[in-house]
Amino acid sequence: MTNDIKKLHEKFGAKVQENVVLAPFTTFNIGGPADYFLDTHSQDDLAQAIISARELHLPFFILGGGSNILIGDKGFRGLVIRNTTHTITIKGAKGAISAGIKTGSVFVEADSGVPFNLLVRFTIEEGLRGLEMHLGLPGSVGGAIFMNSKWMNPPSYVGDVLYQARIITPTNDIQTVAKEYFRFQYGKSIIQQSRDIILSIVFELHHADKEALWNIANKSIEYRKNTQPQGIKTAGCIFKNITPADAILAQTPNHTTSSGYLIDHAGCKELAVGGAKVSPIHANFIVNTGNATASDVLQLMSLIQERVQKQFNVIMKEEVIRIGEF
Repeated sequence: MTNDIKKLHEKFGAKVQENVVLAPFTTFNIGGPADYFLDTHSQDDLAQAIISARELHLPFFILGGGSNILIGDKGFRGLVIRNTTHTITIKGAKGAISAGIKTGSVFVEADSGVPFNLLVRFTIEEGLRGLEMHLGLPGSVGGAIFMNSKWMNPPSYVGDVLYQARIITPTNDIQTVAKEYFRFQYGKSIIQQSRDIILSIVFELHHADKEALWNIANKSIEYRKNTQPQGIKTAGCIFKNITPADAILAQTPNHTTSSGYLIDHAGCKELAVGGAKVSPIHANFIVNTGNATASDVLQLMSLIQERVQKQFNVIMKEEVIRIGEF
């Protein structure tokens, strides 16, 4: 046993596992083994795991809901910290009651490992507006902030209602930072570069009629069912939509920015490599038909990029995040 794993066992005992295959922990169901694997169920456990990995100079990766990632067939050399923190609380409110109607803000805190759908359902049941349109979004709360996950009908971003967050910095300081810290953009937040890791998030939401919120949420679910593949192994959207400026420059049809449209009209729908196949429902989704490897997916992504560039003179940028060794 190496010194690294000995020290991990000293801190975390039998909770540290070795040579754990990662595929079952991802929505793609693709990925080789991690050298070491540790489940964390509280913010303190998560922070201690991060600090320990850094002190041991051990490469590590935080695994949340497992969506929007592609893990290499050779796995991950280092420690995978699975974030299963799960607490949701109402931290407070400000405002007033006028003629029996509540006004103002309510602040809801969620651990970064909370499944995002669980948080959305909680807020709707509490009659709190701000996240209801995101029902059906896969992954964890922390992942949604990391990617500034979006809903495009009409456009709405998870970061829009973030109030503040508790993070651990690259120097292991635990800080509370405001929304502005994240510098949210389409598909981006500053923590994609800063190496900060989110422990919990506080959202600023507002009182609303619960039935009306469920109506919005159910419409979102119905839209997803009609436009996106359901109940299958996929990571979500593989490529980012292009910018309006790029659409104008490339003279795409009607200046569309939709990657799904470009992939479809470049003749890629249902294109396949090995067990990886472009979805017939939405061309910006790659489906694991049962035995796909990460290599299959990468080859298929390359074919898509080549065809779209040839057809539309557009360079597709990946939205899915690569993890580990390929």
